[in-house]
Amino acid sequence: MDQKKIVVSLLASALLISSTAGMAMAASTSNKTSATSSNSSASKKTTSTNKVVHTLSNLSPVKVTARSFVRLTDVNILSQDDGNVVTYTLSYKNNDSTPMMMLDYWSKVKTKGGTLFSPKLIAKDQEKKTVAPGSTVDLTYVMKVGRDVKLSDLNFLIVKWDFSQSNYERTLGKFNVPASYSITTPVGKPKTVRLSDSAVKVKVSGIKVFPGEDKNQYVKIGVNLNNISYKLLENPNIKWILRTPSGTNYPLTPDKDSTSVSIQAQANKALSLMASLPTSVKLQMSELLLVEEQGEEKTVLPVAALQLPEASKATNVEVAANQPNIISVEGQRLSTLLESVKVRIDDGEYDLNMQFVLKNEGKKAVKVPTYTFEVRTADGTIYPIETKALDSLKLNPGDIKTIKLNATLQGDGDTSKIKLYAMSPVDKTENTDTTTPTNTNTSSFVFSYPVGVYAIPQSVSTGDGLTTETVIKNSKGTFGVSLGSLQRLPWIDSDIVAAKVSIRNAGSKTVQLPELEAMFTIDSAQIDGDKKLIYTQSGKLLGAGMTTEAYLLTKIPSELRMGRLEVSLIEKVSEEETNEWITLNTSGLIQPVSYVGTGKTYTMGAADKETEMGVRRTIRYPGTSSDIVYTEFEMTNKSLRQSGLGKLVGYFKTSDGQYYRAIAKQSERSPGPGQKSIVTFWAKVPKSVTFSDMRLVVGEGIADSKFVIGEGEATAYVNALAFEVPPTSISVQGTLNNIDLYPYTLSASSVRAYLAGSSSVQVEMNYSLSRNEEIEMGENEHKLILALTDQAGKTYEKELVLGTDLKAGTNQTLTWSVEDSFFEKLRGGSYRLAVYDQFQGQRIRLAEQGYGYDLTKLPKEEPVDLR
Repeated sequence: MDQKKIVVSLLASALLISSTAGMAMAASTSNKTSATSSNSSASKKTTSTNKVVHTLSNLSPVKVTARSFVRLTDVNILSQDDGNVVTYTLSYKNNDSTPMMMLDYWSKVKTKGGTLFSPKLIAKDQEKKTVAPGSTVDLTYVMKVGRDVKLSDLNFLIVKWDFSQSNYERTLGKFNVPASYSITTPVGKPKTVRLSDSAVKVKVSGIKVFPGEDKNQYVKIGVNLNNISYKLLENPNIKWILRTPSGTNYPLTPDKDSTSVSIQAQANKALSLMASLPTSVKLQMSELLLVEEQGEEKTVLPVAALQLPEASKATNVEVAANQPNIISVEGQRLSTLLESVKVRIDDGEYDLNMQFVLKNEGKKAVKVPTYTFEVRTADGTIYPIETKALDSLKLNPGDIKTIKLNATLQGDGDTSKIKLYAMSPVDKTENTDTTTPTNTNTSSFVFSYPVGVYAIPQSVSTGDGLTTETVIKNSKGTFGVSLGSLQRLPWIDSDIVAAKVSIRNAGSKTVQLPELEAMFTIDSAQIDGDKKLIYTQSGKLLGAGMTTEAYLLTKIPSELRMGRLEVSLIEKVSEEETNEWITLNTSGLIQPVSYVGTGKTYTMGAADKETEMGVRRTIRYPGTSSDIVYTEFEMTNKSLRQSGLGKLVGYFKTSDGQYYRAIAKQSERSPGPGQKSIVTFWAKVPKSVTFSDMRLVVGEGIADSKFVIGEGEATAYVNALAFEVPPTSISVQGTLNNIDLYPYTLSASSVRAYLAGSSSVQVEMNYSLSRNEEIEMGENEHKLILALTDQAGKTYEKELVLGTDLKAGTNQTLTWSVEDSFFEKLRGGSYRLAVYDQFQGQRIRLAEQGYGYDLTKLPKEEPVDLR
């Protein structure tokens, strides 16, 4: 799921039951009532009786043998729409000389009213089968109970097999959580929890509030994790939530340094968690909730609730014009000052060119954090500023550094209505995939809060002109520059403008290219946002007559109409100084993306690195509210070496100009000479979309000023082509032989479903599964569904993963069972077995065949004596 869905899921499932989480508040109220009561002895008795406890250590252990025992060490409860989730941890201590077999023991839960629950072990504990002599094993169980059930209503039973009993089991003992127990850890106290089977102490180190805009505030919570186990704790699937006393929940986002949690044994890690809240929210008596996702179902389990201390407010963040703002960096004073601003006004918008000064006033060298900058207007509009000046900036004591910040704003140039914001560092890696589940160990968006707010000093106007040239001479040499191609390509909710520029050494000596940057100007307005320059070859030395190619890229709003576009190369003299190198006027040169017709291929690359590309097939997977368009894109290596294109980016385009971002799966290994590599593209589209005239726009991915290879995520793409992708008609086969599951082929030689006179029918399929090993392909996300339909019309399904559940090879056997009381009296008949290709939860039927039930396992019926 995407980030928004994760946030919604957490908000829906992270409410701790109020009677338990608020136990401390109830006890406090009781104490105050006791203090004012006329009967002092009764008051003292009430206070003692209702004293809140936060530990289960006082509960007596349950003996499982004469020397070994089990303790209840932790219990949590989480409220959900359909009931409460209860987790509890049992700690088995083996003091005997032989291993303790955990199959001999299990746990049940029964309410005081007699209702029985059957808890299940969480996923990570299901493989714990024994407890070695002298050791301890922790097992955590999870179960669903009613919304009104409290922890004190439950008896946690320890049960053992005993074949001398009528029900073959014996209850060894039980645990009951006292009504005075609170799962909320008090302020300043650590809570020991289990994360990824490691013991970790969690402690809140503080909470701070930063000023925000539009009646919002930024809340930062510090948390310390102490790994007290003896192994590495590596990225547990945890989430953090701020819960206010009113029961409102706010998901917390880790900052840049807290997105990855890797803690060595016996080591600590400090986390910073952020949230944006309305200023009306009261933070007194708030709680920090820790939840963990378990298993393939991503079940959200409660882990801990910690009371938050009083929040402190950050001060001295906002400064007046021409006044410095002091920021603490590694304990040193970093003075920051917005020194000067130049304004360029042009037809309803204006450019800001700002000089920002940083000075290390401390006694030690500091690495300046990679602050981000943005301009905010009085009505809350935010204009981000792109700069790399802080990416590797280190200042020794007394050092001063001036950087340029540029922004383009809508308006009349009145700088009294705007302010410059310096924001805490964020991860600059873009996450452009909004449909693929996000790795739960890291956050693809990082919260940022203001460390400085600067009023704009008095500004002056400037008007820099641009010139257009094709040949330039300077101290570096003589260069001829030409524009090879210009494309406008879709990118999420914006467009990419990609210009391919050739730079030729027109002189007679070897020269070195200067440090160049890209600049785009649309109708006299410079684009100061995301710009990139990517060379197609490494190195900047050009021999006489040699030519190198570069791509200049920027992103613009998709609805923007361009009257005139200028592409410029800017020479970077220093951090503070740039010179215009050459500007190319590209009016009228925006080219439509070339397309490749049905059944045709296109060859890209130089003679020694050619790749032939084409569409193998396109399938439509119907859904309830939307359909999936799925294309297998085939690339063939035509060179004599292992070679291929980098990561591809794709968009499905309809005939009326709608674009749908395609999710791509691609092998990380390049194909050998003559071998093929398959890239799969898919997207969800409305059912109203016509597939017959759809095209797939494919280009080479780019990120960090280079072509993407391996696991990298593209932030742009170039060299795009449009391929026709008419849907392939899938006919349902009448037999289960030679079923195309590309790159697999499946054939079932026999299928038997055995009637046994019981509710269980065992199905056995002998099959052969082959894979085309010459094909390089990314992760196969398809699942095979076997659907058995009985003669009454009821269907039973079996979900399989190719290559895992169904192993490649000949004469393989797959067995599974179908359970239904319908089969108890069935003594014959037939059924049909269908094979479905399921992709992202939507499926198409590939084959279906009818069979008769196998009766060889039916018990023989005794003749009835009619005498």
